[in-house]
Amino acid sequence: MRIAAFVLFLLLGVGQAQMIADPNADASVANPAYKTTHPRIAIDQAHGNIHTKDGLFKPFAQLAANDGYRVIANTNSFTREGLKDIDVLVISNPLGNLSNDNNNSTPAFTGAECDAVYDWVQGGGSLFLIADHAPIGDAAQPLARRFGTTLGNNFVFDITPDNFTSDDVTELVFSDRNHLLGQSPIMQGRSESERVHRLVAFTGESVSIPKGATALLILSPTAGVVSTGSELKPMFAKDAAEAKAGREAALKRAPAGAQGMAVAFPSGKGRVVISGEAGMMTAQVFKEKQKDGSEKIVGAMGWEVLGNDDRQYVLNILHWLSDALQ
Repeated sequence: MRIAAFVLFLLLGVGQAQMIADPNADASVANPAYKTTHPRIAIDQAHGNIHTKDGLFKPFAQLAANDGYRVIANTNSFTREGLKDIDVLVISNPLGNLSNDNNNSTPAFTGAECDAVYDWVQGGGSLFLIADHAPIGDAAQPLARRFGTTLGNNFVFDITPDNFTSDDVTELVFSDRNHLLGQSPIMQGRSESERVHRLVAFTGESVSIPKGATALLILSPTAGVVSTGSELKPMFAKDAAEAKAGREAALKRAPAGAQGMAVAFPSGKGRVVISGEAGMMTAQVFKEKQKDGSEKIVGAMGWEVLGNDDRQYVLNILHWLSDALQ
């Protein structure tokens, strides 16, 4: 069930690494949003989810709890009755049955479940749907489409240096500098100290921008998509010229401009945020066993990676969904 997060590590030859929640993640909150009331957040783990409350999303759950939310795990199918006491529903990386070398998935939700969640949002609930690169887009597609959004079920990359980290064209940067941060209260926060300046997404998929929605993470004109993890390999060729040619050819085949990687919008009496990337919403590390039997951290993704405001972004999203941020 860790297939999505391991794609690039497999491509780069680090296939024996184990992904775990960062045990040293900073989940402290200087100014909690909720000190007397405690909205209920339910983290879904009933739909094959890669991220669960006490698993890879443990830092997320701890951060939310420290911000004053009551955090619970959802272990049941979605029904109107089961959703009625929840304020914010968080669904991260659901997964169905895999096919096509793990690039596709069956839907993770039934039609009845999608209807239940949609009706709950119309009545005032808030949904945070997080769906990583392929195959997660397929699994979450029915629910996203219920709200007018289409998930690409792909892998997004960018060929402009300002728009990705120095190591990885799929590790996208959205910043004040490259103007790829959307105009939203989520980016502004409750005060200047909560303002988001630079976000990093750790390999995600494209998300369409429905009418009335705000793109939180904007894909640039030099962003493109590929459908499978194997199509990324030419972009990481050891020869720089070969890698550059692979990136440019892939961009020509499938540009991703006019789409986003995250959107936010009101829906009925409720609110919705849909993100095409999950790694930035928590803190994870990769452990690899050494020949002497010891374990070594060989990589990290998420808000503990230096130089991003991903942790504040998570808090701001939750504040907006729970009406602490207008």
